[in-house]
Amino acid sequence: MGTKAGSFFKYSILIIFSIVGTLDCTSVSVPGGGRFGSELIQEQAILDFYGSEEERNSSLQLLKSTCRSLRKDRGLACYNLSVLYDSLGDSASAWEYASKAKSSDPKDPLYGELAFSASLKLEAGKASLADSEEALYREALDSCKKGKKEEANASVSKLIDLGSISKESLSKGIFSECGLDPSLLTRAKSNSIKPSVEYYKSLEKDHSYKKVWDLSGEFGRTPKDLVSSNKATQSWKELKKALGTRDQVSAKRHLLSFKESLDSMAKENAQSSLLASNLKKAAFLLLSEDSNYSAFKELAKELDAGYSRSAQLAKP
Repeated sequence: MGTKAGSFFKYSILIIFSIVGTLDCTSVSVPGGGRFGSELIQEQAILDFYGSEEERNSSLQLLKSTCRSLRKDRGLACYNLSVLYDSLGDSASAWEYASKAKSSDPKDPLYGELAFSASLKLEAGKASLADSEEALYREALDSCKKGKKEEANASVSKLIDLGSISKESLSKGIFSECGLDPSLLTRAKSNSIKPSVEYYKSLEKDHSYKKVWDLSGEFGRTPKDLVSSNKATQSWKELKKALGTRDQVSAKRHLLSFKESLDSMAKENAQSSLLASNLKKAAFLLLSEDSNYSAFKELAKELDAGYSRSAQLAKP
């Protein structure tokens, strides 16, 4: 097999089997092309940073340009700049870009932690940080460690007023051992954001197959509505239910409904057509090759016959 043909073969197999995961196997989230391309560019910039002086300056300029842009994912460039300036011992610049990273996405815990750690390396008396959340955290922690309860209470009280510290944070770790005023715990609000839940939500929201497939519950969360409003998704769920009883009639009915739904969605636009086609290919592979679906192997012929060639190519 020629080099180009071999590369195309491997690429096709990776695409098809990543789609299979969307239907039944482990779900895989693939970053969007734009974001993925941006990450690659920044990886190269970081590598250049450790090259010659000219490459380092060019690298910093590229990251600064991206950090100043209006792109939604600009925080990554600001984050990388902060880390690189920190490695140079430039705490002021490290703090500056860590703050910009946090400002670009205040809900991102990684950016928040970086801004906090960067502030710790600056002089405590700087006026520009006097009322910042990071400075208040630093003061509260330092006061707790030194047993200065009044100072700790004052800093924590300001953090509570800003909504920057939760009841959970005060009831665990160093703050729980600090001997803070009990009224502070009463005033603090519980953390309403669960990072894992927000992460799964972002995977569902950004996944390309959301246009043609109901992804609720695919990323570690139980969907509120067990009956999907997406006809193709629900039809496939019903087909899987028929596995236990080996109900061929019911399975065939749901498979045809699955196919018809995808055919209908494929008419919306070119992207939907491609996604729907790939889902049908994945379904064909599952029915014809996966041992879990061996009872319904004959139903694979109900899908387009053209996929039989894809199945043959997918074999090792």
